[in-house]
Amino acid sequence: MAEDDVKKVIYDVVIVGGGMVGASLACALGETGMHVAVIEAVRFQSDDQPSYDVRTISLSHGSREIFTSLGIWSLIDKAAVCPIRSIHVSDRGRPGLARLESSDAGVDALGYVVENRALGKALFKRIDGLDNVDIICPASVVDANFDHDAASLVCKTEDGELAVDGRLVVVADGGRSGLRESLGMQVRSDDYEQTAIVCNVTPGLDHRHCAYERFTESGPLALLPMNDKRCWCVWAARPDEVDDLLGLEDEAFLDLLQQRFGDRLGRFSRVGERYVYPLARSLVDMQYRDRVVLIGNAAHTVHPVAAQGFNLGLRDVAWLAEVLQAGMDEGLDPGSQQVLQRYADLRETDNKRVTGFTHAMIKIFTSRLLPVIAGRNAGLLVVDLIPELRTALLRRTMGVSGRQSRLARGL
Repeated sequence: MAEDDVKKVIYDVVIVGGGMVGASLACALGETGMHVAVIEAVRFQSDDQPSYDVRTISLSHGSREIFTSLGIWSLIDKAAVCPIRSIHVSDRGRPGLARLESSDAGVDALGYVVENRALGKALFKRIDGLDNVDIICPASVVDANFDHDAASLVCKTEDGELAVDGRLVVVADGGRSGLRESLGMQVRSDDYEQTAIVCNVTPGLDHRHCAYERFTESGPLALLPMNDKRCWCVWAARPDEVDDLLGLEDEAFLDLLQQRFGDRLGRFSRVGERYVYPLARSLVDMQYRDRVVLIGNAAHTVHPVAAQGFNLGLRDVAWLAEVLQAGMDEGLDPGSQQVLQRYADLRETDNKRVTGFTHAMIKIFTSRLLPVIAGRNAGLLVVDLIPELRTALLRRTMGVSGRQSRLARGL
């Protein structure tokens, strides 16, 4: 195709990936005066009729503060939100046990389990009211060129090719980012040799807004409270177990879940469709290069233990928006090394702390060495007994420790 046949549009910021992280960034940039584009490969769909098999995401207290500042929290259907008021951590078959309460942190809820459809609907309702944000969908990036002055993307759309130029490209297309790979940005990974099986289950007893994290021989098993007396189950299994677990009839699956989890929630009576995804930790060597920056799972993925993944990505969003706003106020180019280095410096500690914290938990709680087993059980009991340790742990998992962005502080 001749260059003259390609329609050209120029933006300040081009976000590649319109999932929850990319859409959140579009909202965060909505009132900066920047001209923003969101490129998403999959057509957006609105599912207003929730089903038993609805999928969820865990939001920390800090993430709620960010969404409140962005005007998104009030747009989420409250019938799709279930608060987490306590957390129960245990080591299967051993005495180690810790109970964490919202009162330990002085908040009404430690976090929230939110249906994906409801959060997605709120995000795009907010975007729909922003005059400076364009959604290009469905569209996929088929070519990308970067130089000192600009970034140029060629997108394949239903109407042909579209050239999208931007001063900054934000890669937010997930842990298997095709654009990140094409740019040759290096990723360091650790394969946990675990696969997550996720599904909805119905317990026999009221969950009382308690989230359970139970460590087993094959990996952690989490049950998170949902509305309608359900729980969201995240079961980390060994790869050699997965096919058998997926092939079980519902009753047999629930029987095995009962054996792994125990009777704290009574007898499980129903299970929904089961989904799977492999578990690994990854971290890019460099979070940016000229005119490109990675955020969310494109920059880092973590084990779902402690439900930190999306919350870490949302803090990327809050800090990047703040840095870009400050740079614009100073008259700086948003894709310049000066601006992007500021962002990388602000995110380095949090990214390393969370990826290190979740990695250490998995290594410690899957070890079969007797000294490690004794140490982790003693550690759980100490946390259960000492309020100051509970508070410190909760502040980290709630996303409110360390330096906080303006959005996280309600500004």
